[in-house]
Amino acid sequence: MTIKKILSLSAVLLVLGVPLVAFTTSGKQDARKNPIPMTEKSVASGKEVFFEYCAGCHGRRADGRGLQALNLDPKPQNLRNVEFVTYLTDERFFSSLAGGVRGTSMPPFELLISEEKRWDVVNYLRSLTDGDASGLPNSVAYQEVPADTKNPVALTDDSVREGRGHFLNYCASCHGAKADGMGLIAPNLVPAPRNLVKVVSFGEKPFIDYLTDARLYDSITNGVPGTSMLPWIKVFTDQERWQIINFIRSEATKEREKSDQIQGT
Repeated sequence: MTIKKILSLSAVLLVLGVPLVAFTTSGKQDARKNPIPMTEKSVASGKEVFFEYCAGCHGRRADGRGLQALNLDPKPQNLRNVEFVTYLTDERFFSSLAGGVRGTSMPPFELLISEEKRWDVVNYLRSLTDGDASGLPNSVAYQEVPADTKNPVALTDDSVREGRGHFLNYCASCHGAKADGMGLIAPNLVPAPRNLVKVVSFGEKPFIDYLTDARLYDSITNGVPGTSMLPWIKVFTDQERWQIINFIRSEATKEREKSDQIQGT
């Protein structure tokens, strides 16, 4: 399947007047490729599994509009979104199916769906967007972010304060001043910005606690195709991006402590 990349920004463009920016995953390393060829048999098998286990939340069209979607926070992903699906590596798809996505309503299916069937589901989902011709050359510099990248900026009061300033100036209109996804223009964006810090249910941690430094840094640096998350590689310095991450992690710590106090009462 040809790799295509274009970030759909219609909502944010209307609100912010930001020029269209296109993306590519050039340089991204996929640690694990799907070993099951995308045959008609595999796609049919994946569709059957998807309808049995996944359609209740993600919808029978895989568009995130299942019967249970209204009851879930955050909402299920729209897996008909070409840019988002092509952005995901086989490894990300497979690991999400196997182990779930902590901090969301996506449960683990490792004990319910065999490894082969999980790969069939990946083939089915990719088949829904396969052949899409949309794609533009990358117009923004791309920075490779190794999976083992760690934050080199210590989480100090100074770094949190600096990160908060950058976040409020550039990120809060979408993500909210507290990084809870409740920004001023958040209702206009599809999918909605992530709630990065709030604890959504007892026993869980904030979503950001399940994300590695590398994942966060990559998202801020290169953006997230298929969403309204822009690349900030030309706006923030390396240090500023890490300071933003320190600020968000500090906010998540506060929210986690609040949740722990409530549970302890």
